Amino acid sequence: MPGVQHITRTGQFLTTVTELRMLSPRMRRIVLRAPEIAGRNWPLACDIAVVLAGPDGREVRRRYTVRSSAGDQLVLDAVLHGHGPGSSWAQSLEPGHQVSFFGPRGEVPLPAAGWLLALTDEAGLPAIGALAEAAAAAGRDLRVLAEIAEDSERYPLPANAEVRWLTRDGRPAGTPDLLLGALEGFRPGTGPGYAYLLGESRMIVVVREELTRFGLSRSEVYAKGYWNLNSRPTR
Repeated sequence: MPGVQHITRTGQFLTTVTELRMLSPRMRRIVLRAPEIAGRNWPLACDIAVVLAGPDGREVRRRYTVRSSAGDQLVLDAVLHGHGPGSSWAQSLEPGHQVSFFGPRGEVPLPAAGWLLALTDEAGLPAIGALAEAAAAAGRDLRVLAEIAEDSERYPLPANAEVRWLTRDGRPAGTPDLLLGALEGFRPGTGPGYAYLLGESRMIVVVREELTRFGLSRSEVYAKGYWNLNSRPTR
Protein backbone atom coordinates (compact mmCIF):
# COMPACT_ATOMS: atom_id res chain seq x y z
CA MET A 1 0.00 0.00 0.00
CA PRO A 2 1.34 3.49 -0.85
CA GLY A 3 2.60 5.46 2.14
CA VAL A 4 2.92 2.40 4.39
CA GLN A 5 6.38 1.52 5.70
CA HIS A 6 7.09 -2.17 6.09
CA ILE A 7 9.53 -2.87 8.91
CA THR A 8 11.60 -6.00 8.46
CA ARG A 9 12.73 -7.66 11.68
CA THR A 10 16.33 -8.80 11.48
CA GLY A 11 18.29 -11.37 13.43
CA GLN A 12 15.53 -13.99 13.45
CA PHE A 13 16.48 -17.65 13.30
CA LEU A 14 14.52 -20.88 13.01
CA THR A 15 16.40 -23.76 14.62
CA THR A 16 15.91 -27.43 15.44
CA VAL A 17 16.45 -29.07 18.82
CA THR A 18 19.13 -31.73 18.37
CA GLU A 19 20.04 -32.65 21.95
CA LEU A 20 18.59 -32.35 25.45
CA ARG A 21 20.04 -33.38 28.80
CA MET A 22 19.74 -32.55 32.47
CA LEU A 23 22.77 -30.89 34.06
CA SER A 24 21.10 -30.88 37.48
CA PRO A 25 17.56 -31.55 38.75
CA ARG A 26 16.47 -28.05 37.59
CA MET A 27 18.87 -27.15 34.78
CA ARG A 28 18.24 -28.48 31.28
CA ARG A 29 20.73 -28.15 28.43
CA ILE A 30 19.17 -27.37 25.04
CA VAL A 31 21.23 -27.71 21.84
CA LEU A 32 19.88 -25.88 18.78
CA ARG A 33 21.06 -26.24 15.21
CA ALA A 34 20.52 -24.22 12.02
CA PRO A 35 22.72 -23.63 8.94
CA GLU A 36 22.29 -19.85 9.38
CA ILE A 37 24.11 -20.00 12.74
CA ALA A 38 27.40 -21.20 11.26
CA GLY A 39 30.04 -18.53 10.79
CA ARG A 40 28.28 -15.90 12.87
CA ASN A 41 29.91 -14.04 15.75
CA TRP A 42 28.04 -14.70 18.99
CA PRO A 43 29.24 -12.24 21.67
CA LEU A 44 30.34 -13.61 25.05
CA ALA A 45 27.31 -14.66 27.14
CA CYS A 46 24.92 -12.77 24.86
CA ASP A 47 21.14 -13.16 25.07
CA ILE A 48 18.64 -14.47 22.57
CA ALA A 49 14.86 -13.93 22.75
CA VAL A 50 13.05 -17.23 22.24
CA VAL A 51 9.53 -16.95 20.79
CA LEU A 52 6.95 -18.85 22.86
CA ALA A 53 3.21 -19.22 23.14
CA GLY A 54 1.83 -17.64 26.32
CA PRO A 55 -1.02 -19.04 28.44
CA ASP A 56 -3.56 -17.08 26.36
CA GLY A 57 -2.04 -18.24 23.08
CA ARG A 58 -0.36 -14.93 22.35
CA GLU A 59 3.29 -14.71 21.38
CA VAL A 60 5.68 -14.02 24.26
CA ARG A 61 9.46 -13.94 24.39
CA ARG A 62 11.84 -15.18 27.02
CA ARG A 63 15.54 -14.34 27.06
CA TYR A 64 18.21 -17.01 27.45
CA THR A 65 21.99 -16.77 27.65
CA VAL A 66 24.00 -18.39 24.88
CA ARG A 67 26.16 -20.76 26.90
CA SER A 68 28.33 -21.67 23.92
CA SER A 69 28.38 -21.82 20.13
CA ALA A 70 30.23 -24.03 17.67
CA GLY A 71 29.65 -24.41 13.95
CA ASP A 72 25.91 -24.46 13.32
CA GLN A 73 24.99 -25.09 16.97
CA LEU A 74 23.98 -22.95 19.93
CA VAL A 75 23.78 -24.23 23.50
CA LEU A 76 21.28 -22.85 26.03
CA ASP A 77 20.92 -23.91 29.66
CA ALA A 78 17.42 -23.28 31.06
CA VAL A 79 16.39 -23.20 34.72
CA LEU A 80 13.26 -25.28 35.29
CA HIS A 81 11.63 -23.26 38.04
CA GLY A 82 8.18 -24.78 37.48
CA HIS A 83 6.22 -21.63 36.59
CA GLY A 84 5.49 -19.56 33.52
CA PRO A 85 5.79 -20.04 29.76
CA GLY A 86 9.61 -20.20 29.75
CA SER A 87 9.85 -23.10 32.16
CA SER A 88 6.93 -24.92 30.51
CA TRP A 89 8.62 -24.54 27.12
CA ALA A 90 11.99 -25.82 28.34
CA GLN A 91 10.43 -28.82 30.07
CA SER A 92 8.26 -29.82 27.10
CA LEU A 93 10.97 -29.72 24.40
CA GLU A 94 11.79 -32.89 22.48
CA PRO A 95 14.49 -33.56 19.84
CA GLY A 96 13.23 -32.39 16.47
CA HIS A 97 11.13 -29.53 17.83
CA GLN A 98 11.63 -26.19 16.13
CA VAL A 99 12.66 -23.09 18.08
CA SER A 100 12.44 -19.54 16.74
CA PHE A 101 14.44 -16.75 18.32
CA PHE A 102 15.70 -13.20 17.81
CA GLY A 103 19.20 -12.02 18.64
CA PRO A 104 21.84 -11.80 19.72
CA ARG A 105 21.79 -8.96 22.24
CA GLY A 106 24.40 -7.79 24.73
CA GLU A 107 27.85 -9.00 25.70
CA VAL A 108 29.63 -9.70 28.98
CA PRO A 109 32.98 -7.86 29.17
CA LEU A 110 36.28 -9.49 30.11
CA PRO A 111 38.53 -6.60 31.17
CA ALA A 112 42.24 -6.84 31.95
CA ALA A 113 41.75 -6.62 35.73
CA GLY A 114 44.02 -8.09 38.38
CA TRP A 115 41.26 -10.29 39.82
CA LEU A 116 37.78 -11.36 38.78
CA LEU A 117 34.83 -12.16 41.05
CA ALA A 118 31.37 -13.41 40.03
CA LEU A 119 28.30 -13.44 42.28
CA THR A 120 25.18 -15.16 41.00
CA ASP A 121 22.11 -17.27 41.63
CA GLU A 122 20.89 -20.12 39.40
CA ALA A 123 19.68 -17.81 36.64
CA GLY A 124 23.16 -16.41 36.01
CA LEU A 125 25.11 -19.67 36.06
CA PRO A 126 25.10 -20.21 32.25
CA ALA A 127 26.61 -16.74 31.75
CA ILE A 128 29.22 -17.45 34.44
CA GLY A 129 30.07 -20.71 32.67
CA ALA A 130 30.65 -18.90 29.38
CA LEU A 131 32.66 -16.21 31.16
CA ALA A 132 34.84 -18.78 32.94
CA GLU A 133 35.66 -20.47 29.63
CA ALA A 134 36.67 -17.14 28.09
CA ALA A 135 38.80 -16.33 31.14
CA ALA A 136 40.50 -19.74 30.94
CA ALA A 137 41.36 -19.13 27.27
CA ALA A 138 43.04 -15.90 28.41
CA GLY A 139 44.97 -17.74 31.12
CA ARG A 140 42.98 -16.23 33.96
CA ASP A 141 41.05 -17.53 36.98
CA LEU A 142 37.57 -16.60 38.17
CA ARG A 143 36.34 -16.70 41.74
CA VAL A 144 32.63 -17.47 42.03
CA LEU A 145 30.06 -17.12 44.82
CA ALA A 146 27.01 -19.03 43.58
CA GLU A 147 23.66 -19.32 45.35
CA ILE A 148 21.68 -22.49 44.62
CA ALA A 149 18.65 -24.21 46.13
CA GLU A 150 20.57 -27.27 47.36
CA ASP A 151 23.80 -29.19 46.72
CA SER A 152 22.24 -31.26 43.91
CA GLU A 153 21.87 -28.04 41.89
CA ARG A 154 25.63 -27.55 41.42
CA TYR A 155 26.27 -26.48 37.84
CA PRO A 156 29.29 -27.73 35.85
CA LEU A 157 31.86 -24.94 35.59
CA PRO A 158 35.37 -24.96 34.06
CA ALA A 159 38.32 -25.90 36.26
CA ASN A 160 39.61 -22.31 36.41
CA ALA A 161 36.48 -21.28 38.35
CA GLU A 162 37.09 -21.37 42.10
CA VAL A 163 33.51 -21.84 43.29
CA ARG A 164 31.93 -21.46 46.69
CA TRP A 165 28.42 -22.93 46.57
CA LEU A 166 25.87 -21.25 48.85
CA THR A 167 22.80 -23.42 49.44
CA ARG A 168 19.45 -21.96 50.47
CA ASP A 169 18.25 -25.27 51.96
CA GLY A 170 14.60 -24.27 51.97
CA ARG A 171 15.06 -20.53 52.42
CA PRO A 172 13.39 -18.26 49.82
CA ALA A 173 15.27 -17.21 46.70
CA GLY A 174 15.83 -13.60 45.71
CA THR A 175 17.26 -12.18 48.95
CA PRO A 176 20.84 -10.88 49.35
CA ASP A 177 21.62 -12.62 52.65
CA LEU A 178 23.70 -15.57 51.40
CA LEU A 179 25.84 -13.52 49.03
CA LEU A 180 26.36 -10.77 51.60
CA GLY A 181 27.43 -13.35 54.17
CA ALA A 182 29.88 -14.93 51.74
CA LEU A 183 31.44 -11.54 51.03
CA GLU A 184 32.36 -11.21 54.70
CA GLY A 185 35.15 -13.72 54.19
CA PHE A 186 36.19 -12.61 50.72
CA ARG A 187 39.74 -11.38 50.22
CA PRO A 188 40.40 -9.62 46.89
CA GLY A 189 43.51 -10.25 44.84
CA THR A 190 46.21 -7.71 44.10
CA GLY A 191 45.69 -4.82 41.74
CA PRO A 192 42.41 -3.48 40.36
CA GLY A 193 39.54 -5.94 40.24
CA TYR A 194 36.31 -6.48 38.35
CA ALA A 195 33.06 -8.11 39.52
CA TYR A 196 30.03 -9.68 37.86
CA LEU A 197 26.70 -9.61 39.67
CA LEU A 198 23.84 -11.60 38.15
CA GLY A 199 20.46 -12.64 39.57
CA GLU A 200 17.36 -11.15 41.18
CA SER A 201 17.02 -7.45 40.38
CA ARG A 202 16.62 -5.96 43.86
CA MET A 203 19.22 -8.31 45.35
CA ILE A 204 21.70 -6.91 42.85
CA VAL A 205 21.15 -3.35 44.10
CA VAL A 206 21.99 -4.33 47.69
CA VAL A 207 25.01 -6.48 46.89
CA ARG A 208 26.41 -3.96 44.44
CA GLU A 209 26.66 -1.38 47.22
CA GLU A 210 28.57 -3.86 49.38
CA LEU A 211 31.15 -4.40 46.64
CA THR A 212 32.36 -0.83 47.04
CA ARG A 213 34.28 -1.81 50.18
CA PHE A 214 36.61 -3.86 47.99
CA GLY A 215 37.54 -0.72 46.08
CA LEU A 216 35.25 -1.40 43.12
CA SER A 217 33.57 1.54 41.43
CA ARG A 218 30.26 1.20 39.59
CA SER A 219 32.14 0.96 36.30
CA GLU A 220 34.05 -2.03 37.68
CA VAL A 221 30.90 -4.06 38.38
CA TYR A 222 28.88 -5.67 35.59
CA ALA A 223 25.39 -6.04 37.07
CA LYS A 224 22.42 -7.63 35.36
CA GLY A 225 18.99 -8.52 36.71
CA TYR A 226 17.64 -11.79 35.32
CA TRP A 227 14.42 -11.94 37.31
CA ASN A 228 12.31 -10.08 39.86
CA LEU A 229 10.99 -11.44 43.13
CA ASN A 230 7.58 -9.89 42.44
CA SER A 231 7.22 -11.87 39.21
CA ARG A 232 8.19 -15.28 37.96
CA PRO A 233 11.71 -15.88 36.61
CA THR A 234 11.92 -15.51 32.84
CA ARG A 235 14.62 -18.08 32.13
